[in-house]
Amino acid sequence: MFTMNPLNLPDATLQHWIMLFVAGTLGFIIGYISRKGMIAQLEGDLASTERELADCTRVVTAAPSDQESLILSRVRARANELDFSYIGRATAAEADDLKDIVGVGPFLEKKLHAIGIYTFRQIANFTKEDVAKVNDIIEFFPGRIERDDWVGQSAEFERKKRNA
Repeated sequence: MFTMNPLNLPDATLQHWIMLFVAGTLGFIIGYISRKGMIAQLEGDLASTERELADCTRVVTAAPSDQESLILSRVRARANELDFSYIGRATAAEADDLKDIVGVGPFLEKKLHAIGIYTFRQIANFTKEDVAKVNDIIEFFPGRIERDDWVGQSAEFERKKRNA
């Protein structure tokens, strides 16, 4: 009787080793990618938890306006972490109404002004690294700047401003 046994093939052992190598390589790649994503998420959670801890350890018995100025001074102290050579510099006299950007409210606009971000052009020049750094400095929700597409919205506002 005719029997088909794959192990009787002359190169069956080689095929098994190749399949084992491919499966191991794919497993390593998938694990590496998922681990990187998990690390990024945990680092964001850690940064936010550290900020909350710092806020909790500070004894604040100030009025809300004093609390706002305290937060703005903390944000202003970190402004030197940004690379304005690429973003560009602007002054308060040149300021655009950043509240036009979806996701930017009055207090967030004050935080952006505190670090030297005044115009749509500056936000439109953000790289991914700048977005992450600004997000961290202004103590905003991780990933929110990308989800709200501040860079794209700012580029569109800047285009409209030039054409007007």
